[in-house]
Amino acid sequence: MKRIAIILLVLTVFASVAWSQMEHGMMGRSDRQSYSQEEGEKLFELMSISRGGQLYDNWWKATVDTKKPENDHPLWKEQSSNQRGGYDTYRCKECHGWDYRGKNGAYGKGSHYTGFKGVYEAAEKMSIKELEDVNKGVISKKHDFTAQISNKEIADLALFIKKGLIDTGKFVDGEGLPIGGNKRAGRHIFKRNCAMCHGAVGTEINFGDSEKPEFLGTVAYNNPWEFIHKVRNGQPGTRMPSAIINDWSEEDILDLLSFVRTLPKDTSEISWWSRRFGGGMQRHHRMMHGDGHLSGERGFGASQK
Repeated sequence: MKRIAIILLVLTVFASVAWSQMEHGMMGRSDRQSYSQEEGEKLFELMSISRGGQLYDNWWKATVDTKKPENDHPLWKEQSSNQRGGYDTYRCKECHGWDYRGKNGAYGKGSHYTGFKGVYEAAEKMSIKELEDVNKGVISKKHDFTAQISNKEIADLALFIKKGLIDTGKFVDGEGLPIGGNKRAGRHIFKRNCAMCHGAVGTEINFGDSEKPEFLGTVAYNNPWEFIHKVRNGQPGTRMPSAIINDWSEEDILDLLSFVRTLPKDTSEISWWSRRFGGGMQRHHRMMHGDGHLSGERGFGASQK
């Protein structure tokens, strides 16, 4: 029965991702064409890397049978500058940053500063097995995540760190300003892949609230490192496609970032954009980002511990 459950889990994950890619016209080949064994293995690896990126972002939303911690992470007491608490202290990105460089990157200052190292250098020096051991508490018991996530998820996370990280310095400078990028090409990418959910002006999904809205343009402008990470890996708990799975180039991502930064960042900018470009597609937004398809906006399948 356990073997059957695992097979069904794999098929569910693949079907969810494949549906999303085909829905967006991003699979890169006709659905009538079959994959060779080598291509299938590569696709499965890319899916694992992408899922590892979602776990790095928010592992509680990328899983369905894990318990959300209410206490602080055991290592949190070793710093005093970041005043967040509870589950936030367990998110990989909170210590190591969206640019993966920790205290040496964008989180080297401000309210997110912890003084903890990033994972970018570790990815260059350590093997996948060694990276897994870090999250299993082999090197430090205080960094043991085996009580929170499964061995499979720890493996996906290690695979992402080893093979999925990128040098965000190729995209933005230390202040978060894009290094190049073609806004016109980015607009085309946005219209083809993003507008169906985020709307023609990127305001169909509000990540904040009515008093302090946060739209796609807000994220791209204020935190381009987060934007890049989510474009590449997808949003945990939703069917948002992954640029990693779809083999987007670095140029594609930079072009998209450059364009999206021009979109409305608050409600005061919406009216001008809406008059010029029209509204969005709320129905499809609910299908892709609503909480009805996967138990309260959580992950693709149960953990296999």
